[in-house]
Order: sequence, then structure tokens, then C-alpha cells
Amino acid sequence: MLAHDWMIRVLEDLLSYARMHGLNALADALDQARMLAIAEIANLEPRDRGGGEG
Repeated sequence: MLAHDWMIRVLEDLLSYARMHGLNALADALDQARMLAIAEIANLEPRDRGGGEG
């Protein structure tokens, strides 16, 4: 997941911002997006994950 870590970090930053500012529906959607990204990245072929394998 190394090549895609930046995307997870960006979603986490946006999620934190939304929570701090009371944007609860947005925070929920961002958390779902973060979980979806993690799951989808985990299912990529090793060569597409960016971990140097394959």
C-alpha cells in the first residue's frame, strides 16, 4: 500500500478537519471513503500496490 499511503493520509486529514468543524455527514462520508480505499488497495495486484514487489 506504500504508493497509495498518501491518499489514505489525505482522507484522514480531511476527516479530522470535518470532525473538528462539526461537519458530521461529511466526516462520515470521508470515513467510508477511507475504509473503501484501504479495502480496494489491499485487493490490488502486488505490482499495483507500489510496494516494490512483482
